[in-house]
Amino acid sequence: MDPMQRWVLPMRLALFLLGALGLVAACAAATPGDDTASSGASEEAIAAAVQATLTAVAQEPDAAADAPGATPTPASSDPVITLPAPVPNWESLADKPGATRGAPEAPVVLIEYSDFQCPWCLRFHQQVWPALEPLVESGDLRFVYKHFPILGEASVLTALASECALEQGDFWTLHDWLFANQSAWKGQGDVRERIVQAAGELGYDAQALDGCIDSEEANRRVGSDYVETQELGFRGTPSFVLNGRLIPGFLPAERFLELIQVFKAEALGEPLPEGYALAPTPPPPDLEFEPEEFAVDGDPQAPVVIVEFSDYQCPFCNRFFQETKPLLDEQYIATGQVRFVYKDFPIDNIHPQAQKAAEAAECAGAQGAYWAMHDRLFAGLEAWNNNPDAVAIFKEYAAELGLDTAQFNECLDQGRYAEEVRADREEGTRAQVTGTPTFFINGRRLEGAQPFSAFVQIIEEELAKSR
Repeated sequence: MDPMQRWVLPMRLALFLLGALGLVAACAAATPGDDTASSGASEEAIAAAVQATLTAVAQEPDAAADAPGATPTPASSDPVITLPAPVPNWESLADKPGATRGAPEAPVVLIEYSDFQCPWCLRFHQQVWPALEPLVESGDLRFVYKHFPILGEASVLTALASECALEQGDFWTLHDWLFANQSAWKGQGDVRERIVQAAGELGYDAQALDGCIDSEEANRRVGSDYVETQELGFRGTPSFVLNGRLIPGFLPAERFLELIQVFKAEALGEPLPEGYALAPTPPPPDLEFEPEEFAVDGDPQAPVVIVEFSDYQCPFCNRFFQETKPLLDEQYIATGQVRFVYKDFPIDNIHPQAQKAAEAAECAGAQGAYWAMHDRLFAGLEAWNNNPDAVAIFKEYAAELGLDTAQFNECLDQGRYAEEVRADREEGTRAQVTGTPTFFINGRRLEGAQPFSAFVQIIEEELAKSR
């Protein structure tokens, strides 16, 4: 059995556990404590998250007039909403035949990442969708539904059932029933039986649908949608992509209608409605990483390269080290399919010992023991975390590993690799890394302490391209 077959079927359990853990966690380089929208978030928190995406910029009239080539505008109490640049290649996300409503040539595309158990997703279905449906019928809007099942096992089960309905040629009838009858199955002990029975009453082949729920293909499709949410950085449901712009939470119908008109004008090359402007296109992330002298493992000719930006003091990086890295080692690195590169991204403002820990690994690397020290630092985190004597502990680790301690101590005390660690951090900044751990799998971003199944999904897709 190949790795995909071994790991894609447990995706339901992995996603359920991930939801139970409160979604993917990461050490943030940004200000700690920022909230993102989730199914249980307040409207104020959701509005703040959306505002962070659709950045409001109130221009000072004098500053605008002084800008080169600017046209002076009257002072206004209303801010100008500056629309961020779209996510690169966002159009590929809209490719989901059968789970799409609207004309392929519609100027505006709304992709929803949703969970059939989520009360805010139900609210979107009940309150917002009726206002959007006429735009779908008129050809102005195309709507795509994708899965982000994070609220428990029933979330994953219903997502799989809807994919099996799609396999029978009718995604939307079961989709609509699941939301309209959420109270009839949510929180019940026999969710699968209730849904299969309802599917039969709706005209589906109930027996085939029941068997399909356990199929590799249904699990793969749900898993693929889920991986997209992690690549986009979504943390709650519902989340949306509207003509390439990310909306991390519920919006009322009138706000969606307003934004749709803005993006329609943009798509058709027409002037934007008053109060909106386009932000300059930012430079793309720089993913041309410098080679590492010590922090690399695996076959140089491996078809898949994983680059991890990490912080030795970050608990979520430690979780990846403890739970996921051993599986990657066994399944992919040792078999020559993956080359793994570690880059330092110490977040000094919350992890004051991380910089010297990274330097300790490099000093060990100079004696051929980079990975031994890397492993010892993570395994011993509890001993040196927030410990003012951390450097002394690192020196003890060097002795344990049989290194030339005089050479190691001099290397660490003199900061011989301090600049190398800072260079890694700068590379991460240019790649738009904002927290740890962050991974690039053949250039595809994956953030946070993800389960092994999320890595498998992307690695297998990349391996398939190389065959």
